[in-house]
Amino acid sequence: MKHEIWCPLEDMKKERLWYAIVTRDRHGKVVSRERRKSYSFLKQWNQLVYVHMAQTTETIIDTGGTPRNIQTFSQNFQMAVGATITTYGIRVGTGNTPVAIDDFALETPIVEGIGGGQMEHLGCTVAEAVVAAPSCSFLVSRSIVNNSGGVITVREAGGYAFMWRGAAAYGCLIRDVLIVPQAVPDGGAITIDWTIGVTE
Repeated sequence: MKHEIWCPLEDMKKERLWYAIVTRDRHGKVVSRERRKSYSFLKQWNQLVYVHMAQTTETIIDTGGTPRNIQTFSQNFQMAVGATITTYGIRVGTGNTPVAIDDFALETPIVEGIGGGQMEHLGCTVAEAVVAAPSCSFLVSRSIVNNSGGVITVREAGGYAFMWRGAAAYGCLIRDVLIVPQAVPDGGAITIDWTIGVTE
């Protein structure tokens, strides 16, 4: 069954964060898609902004639940990453607990691989910012392939970022629980696009 949820463009333009998800079968046919506003910046997002603006050190919870002393560093916020790496970049999971501001990771992240319940993560890309007055936005995107031998239902998505090179710390900056769980068929893939923007 094909599901579609779309938000009017006029509404999305007023928001700072929204996502689009497309699920395809092994032949590339779209079987489901969802697009909606996201209200799910987590506290780690603003803590990293603060670290940069104040040029200071802040204790931030990493994706493993450990408090880390994060300092200003050139790779803070990095989400662009190559294939198979899941410590940062877009992640997906099977958890469906509602989002809370102090979430520090996905509830049940899907592991990299081709075994049961695993998925293969392609590269995560960050596109150049685009200015279309009165807005400026950029796109973070990743496709994740299911070669596990069975259907995997994705219920949550998150944005993991490099927080600091010195101690190899990673933080979950965004987490969304999907309105429509995405059943990714064997041989199929799910693509997550997060658009982060500002508008007048």
